[in-house]
Amino acid sequence: MLFIDVNNLSVSDPLLQKEIVENITFSLHQKRCLAIIGESGSGKSTIAKAIIDLVVPSLEVGGSITFDGEKLTTQAAQQWRGKRIGFISQDAMNAFNPIETIGHQMLETFQQHLGLRGKEGKAYAMAGLECVHLKNPHDLMKKYPYELSGGMQQRVMIAITMMLTPDVIIADEPTASLDAYNRREVIRQFQRLKEETGAALIVISHDLGVVQAIADDVMVMHQGAMLEHRSAEKVFTSPKHPQTKHLIETRLRLSAPLEALRQQKRVEAFLC
Repeated sequence: MLFIDVNNLSVSDPLLQKEIVENITFSLHQKRCLAIIGESGSGKSTIAKAIIDLVVPSLEVGGSITFDGEKLTTQAAQQWRGKRIGFISQDAMNAFNPIETIGHQMLETFQQHLGLRGKEGKAYAMAGLECVHLKNPHDLMKKYPYELSGGMQQRVMIAITMMLTPDVIIADEPTASLDAYNRREVIRQFQRLKEETGAALIVISHDLGVVQAIADDVMVMHQGAMLEHRSAEKVFTSPKHPQTKHLIETRLRLSAPLEALRQQKRVEAFLC
């Protein structure tokens, strides 16, 4: 089942006379995960924001975006954002209202989109926090955003999105501020959500390990242009474009010393 169809999407800055992304075309089906990779400034986040109408008003958006068979106009994007199209921002620190508790904001969201109130809503919120391995959810709900670390805020945002069980989840660097254990757990939850609810995922990430673990297809971006859009297996085993090959080789060079250090620590621990 086709959920999202993007045709010739372009985002430009008329003041600077600059194309930020140009002629992006792709489709996203049920139970599929599309990962968008590329260096910083390549246009990855702009594509995500264009789909859910979060591009700043000074920019111009062209092309067409269809969601569930209906053209995604500005009004439709605002109507579906949250419940049917979930968005996990990479900027968790600014995603919450600083003068309201985490619990209040979670309950308000679940009441708006799911009609849950009172004890039912609170139990649902606590279950979501437990899913992302946040300890003492009852106490955490009483805290304000500034009392949580960036990684904890990121996990709260992921919990809210997953508990809404949207048809599409767009996650912009969802694991960037998480440690290895919680990164694995979030990937596992995304995979479970995809299989059990039929959700489609768009994951934007610099972490190619995360991409390899979760993506069915990969889109490679460079300076606002789409270089490749193929199955994840083909992109990683036989990249067509030199820039794609460079991204993958760079990750291997960076990860090799780290893996050697981990192996050394395992040997030292065994000898001790």
